[in-house]
Amino acid sequence: MFKFKHRTSCILTVLAGIISIQVGNAITVPWLRPYINGEEVVGTTLESRYSTPDGESANPVIWWEKADVRNGKTVVVQQSRDAESYTLTDKDAGKYFRIIVGCGTKDEAASQWIGPVITEKQAESINNRFHPGRSYQENVNELQKELSEKLRNAVYFTVDTDKLHGAPCVMARNKRIPLPEDIRPFRENGKIYISQPFVQAIFNRELPDEIMEEAAGQKAYEISNVARVLQLNLWQGDKEKSPVPNFRMQPMAEGLVILSPEKDIFSPVEDRDLINEAVNGLFDFKADNKQLKWFRDAKFGLFVHWNPSSLLEREISWERNAARPKDSASGHKNTVDFEYDSAHRRFNPKQYDPRKWMSVAKKSGMKYAVLTTKHHDGFSNFPSNYDTFTIAATPYGKDIVEQFAAAVHAAGLRLGFYYSGRDWYNPYYLTDQHYRYLEYYFGQVSELLTRYGQVDVLWFDSLGNSSLNQWDPRTMIRRIKQYQPDILINNRMNSTRGGNKEPLPDDLKGDFLTPECKLGPFNTQTPWESCMTVADIPGTRWTGNWSYTSNATTKPVETSVKFLINNIVKDGNLLYNIGPTPLGTFDPKQAETFLSMGKWIALYKEAIYNTRGGPYRDQPWGGSCYRADHNGKKTVYLHVSPLIARQGKELKGNTPLFIKDIGEKFTRATLIVNGTGNGKFVRLEKEGDQYKITLPEGVTWDRLDTVIKLQ
Repeated sequence: MFKFKHRTSCILTVLAGIISIQVGNAITVPWLRPYINGEEVVGTTLESRYSTPDGESANPVIWWEKADVRNGKTVVVQQSRDAESYTLTDKDAGKYFRIIVGCGTKDEAASQWIGPVITEKQAESINNRFHPGRSYQENVNELQKELSEKLRNAVYFTVDTDKLHGAPCVMARNKRIPLPEDIRPFRENGKIYISQPFVQAIFNRELPDEIMEEAAGQKAYEISNVARVLQLNLWQGDKEKSPVPNFRMQPMAEGLVILSPEKDIFSPVEDRDLINEAVNGLFDFKADNKQLKWFRDAKFGLFVHWNPSSLLEREISWERNAARPKDSASGHKNTVDFEYDSAHRRFNPKQYDPRKWMSVAKKSGMKYAVLTTKHHDGFSNFPSNYDTFTIAATPYGKDIVEQFAAAVHAAGLRLGFYYSGRDWYNPYYLTDQHYRYLEYYFGQVSELLTRYGQVDVLWFDSLGNSSLNQWDPRTMIRRIKQYQPDILINNRMNSTRGGNKEPLPDDLKGDFLTPECKLGPFNTQTPWESCMTVADIPGTRWTGNWSYTSNATTKPVETSVKFLINNIVKDGNLLYNIGPTPLGTFDPKQAETFLSMGKWIALYKEAIYNTRGGPYRDQPWGGSCYRADHNGKKTVYLHVSPLIARQGKELKGNTPLFIKDIGEKFTRATLIVNGTGNGKFVRLEKEGDQYKITLPEGVTWDRLDTVIKLQ
């Protein structure tokens, strides 16, 4: 049992620990990860928090530091063994704060930064419109109703700003209008311009020639001149900001432009949620068919679960022997696991070379790769401005995510990041200071989407036992789309346990489904992928083995091929997981299963990639997929596979296959099987309302899969 070292009784029980334990020579430091409790408001007494093992006393020196910016140059404002609190004064307004526990020792540990500090008057102006007494959708409806009234005569849009893409739509007098790229507003030399076609389409006006300028190689109008001529008031998110960039005060409205006959359109602090919703309404939350096409065509991807837990050979996050705040019961009262939470201090994967990983992935026939950037245990495989529990605090020190992304891009594969919003380590997660966790959450997702080039998939996990009122998911999705307009988001981002009474709105359900450790059913309506593991641990309750352990058994290639065939004919993908070793290598047996799949796929690739499930579904002998030409004419591939056939219905020997006539008027059948007989004609005979298919002489049904190509 662990105890928390502090003189006050108000102790948060959601922190996790950082200590130093070496294999074979356990060393326990006398304190664990520190953090600051209390709001960053002038007049508030902030309190230091850290924990110590039961039966051990610890009285470290605590430094209170402040800086003008997060992670900036620090000034020590207080230090001693009794410096357990600090009272904010007027001089601290606008500053960031952190504590360092055990200063000057090898075990010193720093907290996250909090801030910037705001005044009492500024704090009073914060207006959270997501009232817990109403459902999330009711709150959104209220925001949208108020917006509709407030901006009923307004025109508003966004433009590109730094790394943010402008919206593909404009709102004009409460009507959402899609904007072709060639007439979208743009920025030039710090000024915002709109073109004559935009003015004509949105305002149905001609503007005087004297305010026309040359910008970005075209004739356009600077926005302040447009407002003056049209006698409208101009509100710009780039200028109308809160007095300090505190997360609770500052709306995420970069690039927002509003033209309205009304004055004083928004107060940036009091109307923060309203402003965010105005921007949200300009973006599409769901991917369209064009954006989804590569995913539907890809069929096979690599999933990698990896972090310092590999050193302990424990299941990532789930075998962390500590309580899980506001989430799944673990049976543990402790909030820390000394061994697990300190493993990062020994994490030094010197053999990590993601180029070798991607070589295996490509040879295995995989088309995309997804890496765990942060799992439920809170450790980040990338350095972050929002935390200290990251790869930067390990002996390895180098950015794992950066190297992975570069290798994926170099291999010509699509890049995906797994990120867990659920967090059993962060001290502010789902507490009364959850707004700090939201800042961390938004901040880390922004880092992932702006540092590593094109990101094609963002693979979230659930949010634990909470309400959507605590998460502002519409703003998060919009922000993601601002960074990466073509990105796909899975269905778990807004999955909560027990905190929402109403069904999840369609636009928050993500772009594809993710059945876990089970094969998905036939579904052509919503894209999907089964996430499966190539390794298992016999005799445990785990449905698969996600992270590394030397005790795991590897699934045979036959089982793995079964997964793929099932999902192909049912219109889904297979995302196949491996847990690398602590040194950063793939287990040879697991990699060999991947490579053996690749050899099999090479023979059947025509009947795998760029296909859709059907039209023959859930057949006793297997299933089918198809390609359609520009006229809609189908080429159908029958996967006659004992692996997915109903028990006792497997075709053996050269028994004929009978299929229903579905109106496709097939006239030719050819064979794809195990590298032999490929291209041979198969006898195709029409018998009433069905076709009879007979294999060529000397050919029998394959033990894995025989493909009949029908044209």
